Amino acid sequence: MQDERRVFSLLEITQSLRSVIERNYTSTYWIKAEVAKLNYYPRSGHCYPELVEKSGNIVKAQMRATIWASDYQNISNNFQNIVGEPLKEGISILFRASITFHPVYGLSLNIVEIEPSFTLGEMAREKQKTIERLIKEELFEKNKSTQMPLLPSRIAVISVETSKGYHDFLKIIENNPRNFAVKHTLFPAILQGDRAVETISAQMRIIRKNHDDYDAVAIIRGGGGDIGLNCYDNYQMAKEVALCPIPVITGIGHSTNETIVEMIAWENKITPTDVAYFLIQKFESFSDRMENNQRSIIYSAENLLKQENFRIKHSWEMIKAHSVNNIQNSSYKVYSLAKYVHDISRSKIRYEKNQLSANASKIAYLPKKHLFKQHLKLNVFNKLFPVVSYKKISEEQNKISIIDNKTNLLNPEKILQRGYSITLNNGKQIKDSASVKKNDEIETILSKGKIISTVKNLKDQI
Repeated sequence: MQDERRVFSLLEITQSLRSVIERNYTSTYWIKAEVAKLNYYPRSGHCYPELVEKSGNIVKAQMRATIWASDYQNISNNFQNIVGEPLKEGISILFRASITFHPVYGLSLNIVEIEPSFTLGEMAREKQKTIERLIKEELFEKNKSTQMPLLPSRIAVISVETSKGYHDFLKIIENNPRNFAVKHTLFPAILQGDRAVETISAQMRIIRKNHDDYDAVAIIRGGGGDIGLNCYDNYQMAKEVALCPIPVITGIGHSTNETIVEMIAWENKITPTDVAYFLIQKFESFSDRMENNQRSIIYSAENLLKQENFRIKHSWEMIKAHSVNNIQNSSYKVYSLAKYVHDISRSKIRYEKNQLSANASKIAYLPKKHLFKQHLKLNVFNKLFPVVSYKKISEEQNKISIIDNKTNLLNPEKILQRGYSITLNNGKQIKDSASVKKNDEIETILSKGKIISTVKNLKDQI
């Protein structure tokens, strides 16, 4: 059976595709895409970018492109002059290209023009998104809230040892005219381009772990103009600067378009020398304040001494005047008091003399008067005493006679003679039958003799 299938050679297919593409895609087109790989070859001058379109991290489309050496130099220079960054991987571009197909190299885009303003706009949009993200995460003002020491004398420097800017910084720091001591430690890093993000971020992490050893961080970059500064808009690098627990000072170039790292840093200076002068100015301001304070203290002390000397002199004059016045017043008071005492004393003496005279007269007269009165009383007493004595004795004798009669009547013997008796039980007088028991032996005392009885019966008194 004869095979009726038509078989095409690969060349025929590729030529057919080339013919279709050339007939249908006869002009150039404006296309936007991301540069996944640049693939620039300096020896030939040709560039073979690999272009992609992504949705998140997923590649939706991919194609190879070509920029011939005859176009590449003009395109690259124009892009760098406007954007401030060279053509590189990871950026979005808007380009004009023709669509070509080669039987060997396949489908590709031949780029003849790139619009730098588009990339600039994309970079601006990315920058704004990064700023908004940092603000949302409360990182944008975080480093600005750290406290700068009064005298920042320990500086961690992120730079390149061979950089002219770094040496300019050292020259100012180490040769300041007032010999302020500022210790600096270099943390080497790449300061521009794609690797700057990685190396600067790594050094920031090291400094953050040892932040107690430093007062501030200086990120300085000298020379190079504004090229390669796009890395300072990177979110990761900006985050590391924001999280630094000590102030970060930047001096990374002459750019008029401030990068995000410069925005969030504690202080932004344009050049390394500006950073150095800023630090030295801290010391100079402090020193000037100290000198001004010293002069102010000396001036105040001199003024105070003058015032006190004036007060002391014035006080001395016042004391002297008051003392003289007080002495005069006191002398007058003493004289007046002495005269007063003298007059009072004389008056008192006269009064006392009069009293003595009066008392002496009384003393001479009163005893005689008293003796006379006593003599009269004694005469009266002598006359009345026998009468009063006899009467008193008679009264007392009557009282004694009455008491004697009563005593005789109450004498127990007299009572017994009248027929009464006394009954005792165990030597105690019996007053009622309750104090006696049956068969008790009782004693009855009579006027003459005693009777001993034994109790046979008891009767209570009715």
